[in-house]
Amino acid sequence: MIDVLLKSKDRIKAENVSEVPTELDFYIMQFLDYTDSDLRWLAEHYNLDFSIMKNYEDIEISSHFLENDNQAAFHFSIPYYNTSKKLVEEPLFIIISDAGLFLFSSSNMENYINDTYPNKAIQLQRTTDLKSLFNFQFAFIADYYADITENLSRKIKLLANSILIEKEFSSQEMDIITRFNFNNLLIKELLIETTRVFRLYMKSNWEQKMDIRSNIKDELNDLTVVSDYIQFNFDRLDDLKENVSNKIDLEQNYIFKTLTVVTVCISLPTFIAGVYGMNFNNMPETNSDYGYPIILIIMIFSAALPFLYFKKKKWL
Repeated sequence: MIDVLLKSKDRIKAENVSEVPTELDFYIMQFLDYTDSDLRWLAEHYNLDFSIMKNYEDIEISSHFLENDNQAAFHFSIPYYNTSKKLVEEPLFIIISDAGLFLFSSSNMENYINDTYPNKAIQLQRTTDLKSLFNFQFAFIADYYADITENLSRKIKLLANSILIEKEFSSQEMDIITRFNFNNLLIKELLIETTRVFRLYMKSNWEQKMDIRSNIKDELNDLTVVSDYIQFNFDRLDDLKENVSNKIDLEQNYIFKTLTVVTVCISLPTFIAGVYGMNFNNMPETNSDYGYPIILIIMIFSAALPFLYFKKKKWL
């Protein structure tokens, strides 16, 4: 899928590069689920270098930001919720050249972003030049991290209210806390990578051409605030995990206390029943007319007395 935003503010959508005119006056050309043939077509017509897209899984600086005289290429790992509501990450590549701005991502991630930000296309169409569009991409990424962190913070707060205030929790809460902790960790990791890319760009030669340093500094300041929120999420999740663990320990202690009381209450009657179940000949009580009811009464008292004792001690 190819989506082209022309300088005339019109948009062209095509299924493959054969449907895209070779002579276009455009701002943005976006490729969803791109193929090798798409990259070859772009290299041929716009002289683009796609080294960053071939080595993006490496940890070197070149896997995140590359520039030459003709272009500047960026690799961002973007977290988003897939159709199963699971937080995953996928790469987003941005290449800017004198010809225009080129975006490469998956259709799954793009669908999520379009659903979350339905006005994004309108905002893009309001931009007036390539520099503004380029700056919009940085601002949008920074805002996106702020929004997805805020969304996770809201979920954690609701969970905290349920556990700490309403005092309602089940065994599933620990699984939810673990999942939220993983999501928070993933966002933190990708935020660090994004901040690194922003700083690499600020040191680049391409920045002297675009001159958006002050805007990038503002976005870095916003990302620093987002990072503080992420750390607060970690602290809150740790508190929740400790609180749930303590409540589980208290419940287990109550269960063990109850089992102890039950064991003590039935042990004496069981002992008495065991003694009179041995059937020795010289057992006077077995010949008494009142032996059976007397033993039953003794067994009842032997069970009731420990129960009353533990009740007084507030074990029950």
